[in-house]
Amino acid sequence: MGIDRRLSRRGSRVDTIADGKGTYVLISRLKTPAAIPVGRLGTLDFAAGYYGYVGSAFGPGGVRGRLAHHSGVSKRPHWHIDYLRQHAEILECWFLIGPHRREHEWAGTLELLAGMNAATARFGASDCGCHTHLFWSRQRPRLTRFAAKLRGQLPADPLPQRVSLS
Repeated sequence: MGIDRRLSRRGSRVDTIADGKGTYVLISRLKTPAAIPVGRLGTLDFAAGYYGYVGSAFGPGGVRGRLAHHSGVSKRPHWHIDYLRQHAEILECWFLIGPHRREHEWAGTLELLAGMNAATARFGASDCGCHTHLFWSRQRPRLTRFAAKLRGQLPADPLPQRVSLS
């Protein structure tokens, strides 16, 4: 699978994201089950379906830069999601530009959504105390449901925005 040109070209939907650091959820779809080597986690079995990966982008480039990275297929994967990305299609991104790291709270909130299940232990969470940052569902997760849960968990925070990538 090659680079998804919708995400990496100038004038793409990613360019509509404001500059800034923040938290994001990548929503992707894996059309067929796959056994995928994921760095030190080893080879993991992934079911066909929808995946929500929670991350933060507080380094150079912020959310826009991180999403541009995830849009391509890495020859030398750096993050766990880079391995899954070689097989899955990114559909959309939910994000919030802001100074607070919310990936841990968002991971806990995403797991609370009906139909969402932890996909595999430690995925994207090797540097924190979370069980995982990757969740799986048979049905495509909806931002409206996620935002409603977040409103209850973090009532002072603005709600995330959505950019469609499919």
